Amino acid sequence: MKLNFIKVNPTENMTVFILDQISRVRYKDIACQVMKYSSIYAEQVGFIERIDNGSTEMPVRLHMMGGEFCVNAVRAFAAVIVNKGYTNNKNKEEKTLLNIEIYGTREKVRCEVESINSSKYISIAKIPLHEDIYDYCVMYNRLKYKGVIVEFGGIVHFVVDYKIDSKEKFFYESMRQFAKLKDFDAFGVMFFDEKSAYMEPLVYVRQTKSLIYERGCGSGTAAVGIIKARKHNRSIKEHIEQPGGKLLVEIILREDEICSISIGGTVEIVAEGLVYI
Repeated sequence: MKLNFIKVNPTENMTVFILDQISRVRYKDIACQVMKYSSIYAEQVGFIERIDNGSTEMPVRLHMMGGEFCVNAVRAFAAVIVNKGYTNNKNKEEKTLLNIEIYGTREKVRCEVESINSSKYISIAKIPLHEDIYDYCVMYNRLKYKGVIVEFGGIVHFVVDYKIDSKEKFFYESMRQFAKLKDFDAFGVMFFDEKSAYMEPLVYVRQTKSLIYERGCGSGTAAVGIIKARKHNRSIKEHIEQPGGKLLVEIILREDEICSISIGGTVEIVAEGLVYI
């Protein structure tokens, strides 16, 4: 099988989008093949689905490989929409505002895309608010590790202190304990150093059984921002450093309640062509 693809770099959270229309039952197997080092090699795969809804505003939607919600993929998808001309805004010199449909979310995601050149963009996504937040602890090697769980529709993040040894073993134990309580499409542990504003994301997608040290995580960045805003009881706008670079998080509070979450950063289209499955 030959499939058309486009590979995108949102803060090195390398993402491949499949452009052809195929059955959703094949998404898992195709994603697992595409992510291999012997294929295109990426941290995640999304499928761009055409929509026949009688509207010319946005004729495509995004469906991630496991139905999970990924902010970086949404930001990258927004850049692809502008690059491929899937929008009525033909003036690529101006900022483009998009309302993007994402499989698994109840509301469209508002994105703002600004062109830097023909393949590089600044893309900002105003994402749906988190569904829950609460303190959480994990028993690991006979010790109790405290952190905070932030639940979004489609992904759950456990934010803990950066200084934990054997991060992968800790991740699996955290996920195992959490799975006893709730179901999830994707689960991440964000190892965060508040002093240096540095985060290392480790993310598992259940459908594809993929566990990846991501170079950057948008929803994990949002989780960290939410926690900091609540802790200091104020709106925040700051960069969170990650292995692949910086992401800007903006959290707006009104009357002590979070009312807006935005994640922004660069997106670069790095390759497109055919992949053989």
